Amino acid sequence: MRKVALFVILSLLLGGCHKSLEDQAAEEAREYTRKNCPTPIVNNTRTDSLAFDRSTRTILYYCSFCGPFDDIELINNNRKSLGESIVKQIVENEGLRKLKKAGFNFKYIVHSQKNPRQVLYTQLVTPKEYR
Repeated sequence: MRKVALFVILSLLLGGCHKSLEDQAAEEAREYTRKNCPTPIVNNTRTDSLAFDRSTRTILYYCSFCGPFDDIELINNNRKSLGESIVKQIVENEGLRKLKKAGFNFKYIVHSQKNPRQVLYTQLVTPKEYR
């Protein structure tokens, strides 16, 4: 009986230390932003920050397009291929496995580097699209 009680108490104590996947996502987004953002520009793109919206279970990627990509006309003419590329990145990213398995959404909000208030592109990727 003592062993069962000890096992139950230890299980409750250890179980209390585990964070929910939502808590982990929020913390990891904050930490990534704090440590890495803004990222260096690669392929005319920079990640400005990451965030997590608990109400919609969405990882938010705030990015900027730079150089020749910082052109609304170019973006509008290539929306379909840009969208397909983003979905492909999510599908192939093994680091997102837990979040994808749990059915999280991923949203990209891309601003202009020249005019940071201008949103050049947004895309919400849902589980239906990456499964």
